[in-house]
Amino acid sequence: MVLGMQELPLVCLMLLLFCRDPGVGAQEFWLQQPQDKVSVAAGETLTLICTTSGTPVAGPVRWLKGWGSGNKTIYDQKESLPRVMRALNGSDTDFTIHIRNVQPEDMGTYYCVKFRKWYTNQDEVFQRGSGTEVSVQGENFLSSFFLLWLGMLLEKALLGGLLFFLFKHMKSKALDMLPYPTPPQSLAARARSQGLATASSDV
Repeated sequence: MVLGMQELPLVCLMLLLFCRDPGVGAQEFWLQQPQDKVSVAAGETLTLICTTSGTPVAGPVRWLKGWGSGNKTIYDQKESLPRVMRALNGSDTDFTIHIRNVQPEDMGTYYCVKFRKWYTNQDEVFQRGSGTEVSVQGENFLSSFFLLWLGMLLEKALLGGLLFFLFKHMKSKALDMLPYPTPPQSLAARARSQGLATASSDV
């Protein structure tokens, strides 16, 4: 089939797009992942910073834990793990994320990665950050202190309740052991009887 003169420029443009070096254009797009290492306490929120600038490139930005065949997608623009959320939803240049309730198993190296759509309509790696090494410390000191204080408070409350119960029980037992006082009516009757006896003896 012979192509018309008007169709040749379009064909040439398509050939240039398909056959160009994948690295072309990379210098016009920048991805910044400034954190080298981050330490966070267990139970706290981890913030991982990633921003982009330059000429926009079609394709998603994802956060990966690890690199290579064993990597795990932590966040992409379609879905993410339940504890992961964007710092600025809808931003086209800020892809900073927060990971809530960090656990020891979250330790590792995290990469912010820019993918682009290639002519095969598949995502390929375009640029990636240098990686952020995350270490997780033990439980939060304040949380541990609060739990310890709460445990001591409950222990004192239980001990106080137990002592109060024992005190009431022992008091009840002690009252049962005491002789019952003579009712006032009995004392008056005894006095009358003693008075009558004295009067009869005088007669």
